[in-house]
Amino acid sequence: MPDPADRQAFAERMRLQLQSRYRGVEVAIDGPAFALRLHGAGVDVSLPLAPLHQACCREPERSGSLIADYVRLAERQLSPRTGTEVHPSRLVWCVRGTRYLEGLNRATELVSRPLGAAMVAFVAEALPGSLMRGVPAADLAAAGLDETSARAHADANTTARFSSLPERIRAAARIPADGWRLGSDILFQGSVLLVEDVLAAFAERSGGDVLLAVPDRAEVLALPAGLPTADRFRMRVLRAWREAPNPVSHGILVTDGVSLVELGRVTRRHGFELLGWLRS
Repeated sequence: MPDPADRQAFAERMRLQLQSRYRGVEVAIDGPAFALRLHGAGVDVSLPLAPLHQACCREPERSGSLIADYVRLAERQLSPRTGTEVHPSRLVWCVRGTRYLEGLNRATELVSRPLGAAMVAFVAEALPGSLMRGVPAADLAAAGLDETSARAHADANTTARFSSLPERIRAAARIPADGWRLGSDILFQGSVLLVEDVLAAFAERSGGDVLLAVPDRAEVLALPAGLPTADRFRMRVLRAWREAPNPVSHGILVTDGVSLVELGRVTRRHGFELLGWLRS
């Protein structure tokens, strides 16, 4: 890691961090202002570096976590300015922790769906690069969409986004001892929880209930509840959540291929019984 006292090296490191995460935006260093300037479709943002630099100098042992927080929080400032037309073909479900929505000014205006385990899905618009924005009801109405049609478009587009996944799960030659880790979508990986065929494929390949978790926005963990390693799943999820660059939830959901419920609210189903720790 570059010495935090070297302002230029520090600025360049932060530029590379943001450029790699938000590929649809041009990131440049504003030397005189000691800031980063971000340009893109509907985006023109200046992010000051001085507060972060000072914090890293004061607590060098926390530099990694401070920088990760800075990069994560920058996303909220990178949503394109209002006035951009909503395209139904770009509407998808986005899964985030409930605390994430608490930090959004217009969270109550989003079309949402609670998932349990401190997670919620809301209708968002996928934008060029690694960007997205939650779409308020007023913007949907301006595009001629009501809540029902917005949900339908999000359902269809999310299913299409992960269309190859169910067959890959069903065709898997074996189930890893620690289950599956899905991490190909930096923004919407958790949205697989909204795809019915993905849930069905997990249950069919596992032969029973499957534990699911979204510790990070770019990571989904899945493990058949009947495997001997299931009793370690909770700690694995908690560890992944604590280390996540963009944490979502350390809660666990269970699917039988049809329904999706929070762990702890699962009732016994014919032909399959959850392990004792899972029932508690």
